[in-house]
Amino acid sequence: MKAYLINLDRAADRRNYMMQKLSRLIPNISVERAMCVDIKSPHWSAPSFVQAGRWRSDRWSLSASDIEIFRSHIDCWEKAAASGEAGLILEDDLLFSDRFTEAIREMQKDTPFGVIHLDAVSAPLLLGARETQMDGFTLQTIKSHTASAAAYIVSPDTAARLLDGVRIERTVDDYLFDPTPSDRGARGHGLPILQIEPIIAVQSQFAKYSDTTRTTPDFLEVTKRLDVSSRKARKFVGPWPYRLRKEILRAFYRRRLRKRIQATTIEGGRWASAQLPEEFIWR
Repeated sequence: MKAYLINLDRAADRRNYMMQKLSRLIPNISVERAMCVDIKSPHWSAPSFVQAGRWRSDRWSLSASDIEIFRSHIDCWEKAAASGEAGLILEDDLLFSDRFTEAIREMQKDTPFGVIHLDAVSAPLLLGARETQMDGFTLQTIKSHTASAAAYIVSPDTAARLLDGVRIERTVDDYLFDPTPSDRGARGHGLPILQIEPIIAVQSQFAKYSDTTRTTPDFLEVTKRLDVSSRKARKFVGPWPYRLRKEILRAFYRRRLRKRIQATTIEGGRWASAQLPEEFIWR
């Protein structure tokens, strides 16, 4: 297994923090930085191959940050596919569980095919019945859209499949962790998506340590995104017919999700937030 860190050159504080943590937690795994293009550069412009999804996507268009974050993840998949080893892909604002090392060691023994989600947000998600039992951890199929692409593992075969026909027309979170993209009028990868429980990492914006003596560095809580507010501009949300279409699709999705929750619960799954380890609490 190799690790890939998504980190901007100007975010040296986060880079130093992450490298120190990873050198202690996974000392036998090499860590390589992913390609990261800084949109703060005065010469930045969207690559010519990035075409807005428009009517074919659940995003009319993407902000500069969304585009470059997606490109960084693609770079990680390319590296993982070429290496022939599983890829541990990490963004640079993570807090790590005390059991992170233990879980990664288990994953190194046998990396399942599919996208293995290592973190989570507090919002509920639909999880299938327990399918894989590791030593103290479980892997369950994700059956509803969920967020955060800050920590996950892909086998080399999975990475190659993610690259097959990928288009930068959704956010990378949506592309990776939406098992039913057609419900949202979008395209996806069609691969298995699995959630580890308890989660072994979490973005600092979503959780904090339950022990008040353990502090989170301030620089992890300050976003490096420069265009968050612009995502609500008309050029990104689209004209009113497109927005109306999205609302109609959302209504149908909610109806389908209710049915999936009922069926999955009967089968032994559940609709709930992913399990946090005891050292974290949701913000």
